[in-house]
Amino acid sequence: KIRAEGGTPILLGSLALERLDALSPEEESALDDPSGFVIRSSPEAILIAGRTPTAVACGVYAFLEQLGVRWFFPGELGTVIPTDPQLTVPTGSRAERPTLPARHFQNAGDDTWVRRQRAGGLYFPSAHGIPIGKATVESDPELFALVGGERSSRQLCVSNPEVLRRAIAETKTYFRAHPDEPWLGMGPNDGGGFCECPECRAWDGGDYDPFSAAPSVTDRYIEFFNRILAGIGDEFPDKQVAFYIYHNYMRPPVRVKPDARIAGALAPIALCRIHGMNNPVCPERSYLRTLIDAWLPLLPNLYERGYWYNLSDPAMPFVQIHRLKDEIPYYAKAGAKGYRTECSGHWALQGPSLYIAGKLLWNGEADPKALLTDFSGKLFGPAAAPMERYFTFLDERMEHGDHHAGGAANVLQFYPPEVRAEATGYLDAARKVAGESPWKERVAVFADGFGLSDAFARMIELQHRHAWSEVREQLATFDRLSAQLTATTPPLLGKSSASHFKRFFRTAIEQGIARTSGGNRLVAPLRPEWEFQIDPQQIGESLGYQRPGVTGGNWQRMMITQPWSDVGLRYYKGLAWYRQTADLSPEDAGKRLFLWFGSVDESARVWVNGTLVGTSPISAFTPFEVDATLAVRSGKNEVVVCVANLKVNELGTGGIVGPAFFYAPEKGDKAQLENLKPLRETFP
Repeated sequence: KIRAEGGTPILLGSLALERLDALSPEEESALDDPSGFVIRSSPEAILIAGRTPTAVACGVYAFLEQLGVRWFFPGELGTVIPTDPQLTVPTGSRAERPTLPARHFQNAGDDTWVRRQRAGGLYFPSAHGIPIGKATVESDPELFALVGGERSSRQLCVSNPEVLRRAIAETKTYFRAHPDEPWLGMGPNDGGGFCECPECRAWDGGDYDPFSAAPSVTDRYIEFFNRILAGIGDEFPDKQVAFYIYHNYMRPPVRVKPDARIAGALAPIALCRIHGMNNPVCPERSYLRTLIDAWLPLLPNLYERGYWYNLSDPAMPFVQIHRLKDEIPYYAKAGAKGYRTECSGHWALQGPSLYIAGKLLWNGEADPKALLTDFSGKLFGPAAAPMERYFTFLDERMEHGDHHAGGAANVLQFYPPEVRAEATGYLDAARKVAGESPWKERVAVFADGFGLSDAFARMIELQHRHAWSEVREQLATFDRLSAQLTATTPPLLGKSSASHFKRFFRTAIEQGIARTSGGNRLVAPLRPEWEFQIDPQQIGESLGYQRPGVTGGNWQRMMITQPWSDVGLRYYKGLAWYRQTADLSPEDAGKRLFLWFGSVDESARVWVNGTLVGTSPISAFTPFEVDATLAVRSGKNEVVVCVANLKVNELGTGGIVGPAFFYAPEKGDKAQLENLKPLRETFP
């Protein structure tokens, strides 16, 4: 009990419960939920009652919000505390329970902020891997997947009775050690490599998953989970197995009926993550609604395990209010049990999205527009209007943009220079009127975030124009803002920004700068527009696509600045051919020359004037170069590239996705060049 001098006591938890008189049905229902609470306010006392610590905390956070406190983003700068000394608490009763029983932000970057969004409920367990004790492909090869005639450690051979026996034993051991846990997460290891033995394939349902470009293996794993649950039923009849509905086990089973004790979490990694599933601009995302409606009758315990960030994208704005207001209420009304959604922690880039998500998870009928207005008004004060317009503008760009998948390449399509200029205008207007602290610092967070996005976008645009000195300048700006946003406490830019930039962009950008400076010389840039031909039957080489002088064959025009998903090739897996010509002077044709590629998805063979000059490593988005010295000639040179795209490396991409050029190294090997001269004369 706490009583300030002349104040009103605030009683929490069991102290409050003891003083609640007859409960209304609404209050009783609220208290039945592990996160539900009742608040009763009167001049005599304020009661915040809940039957669990989480429920009491949720009640306290709700009470503070009623007084005007807000936690819009992590840290002191994102916290709003009223300064008016005359706080008024309305008398009466308030009972609340969440719309969705489970609400969790994974990797949001700040656990304190997550708790203040009233997260709670059962936390869906990780579900990659099947416990079988100590075993290796060397010691027990028969337990592991048979792939291409050899045993592989990537996956297990789930039809092997010994795998089942060990999994049952390990599952029992787990529940004996964790008697209060309702479930154990398990499933395939992340990625492919599924067993091809006749017994495992016999468990499949004969279905094909076009999103993963592979046979669906849902039936075999449902069969396996059913057998595990049957095997532990004598000792643990009420325990559950939890798995991710993911990859090429995303589609529902065809043949096998799941045990009711299987809990599933939809993790639609292969679907567009830009749009809402009821958005008419995106037929692909509507498939998520089909999956929800198909799985719910099969699994009473269905959860969401999706993605509130952009795959492989290090730096572009990702304001997705339109998607949240579409999908969270749908899951709730359909009967899903909750969310455990993967996030990025890119607070400076995503604006109010996660804040609004938290409010919708608690109350599916909350008004996103009103929440955005509250966010803008309380966080930015005199700069509220231009900042609200800024967030609305970015959200509308994504909602109505006819670009899909949600990989890094796609998001650039939403923000061409003229759009970035308009967004910058709203931020400039906000800076002018923000005035004093803390308004100006809060505006600066999002202005710096958008500055990071703009520098990244400019780098990508400039490299396709081969303006490498300007690319260097933008890289310096990007690195400066990235360091600035990650140095805050807590960081306002997540760790994945740096890792994604390094994995997909930095190496190519730095190589492009290095190969056009310091004595190295750009000789012939290749254009971002190529002639293009897919080769689903893999007969292009037999048809002579690589031969010089061929002009026909119904080749199309392809801009490599546009990902495959935006030209109708979203799910294409196979070969694709690219060709164009480059002019070389007689002087350049007599020097040692390399042909450099910044990025392909996922491997390439390269011909110059009909001669195969090299093959890239099988490593998607990794820059490579080939020695073209023997193959080039004065005048027009024909460059042909065959790209194999067989795996999902980033949503919606494929083929050549970065710049390419011929360059002359600073120090060519003169002795080697002399030796090459006789050979050059034998080339056509």
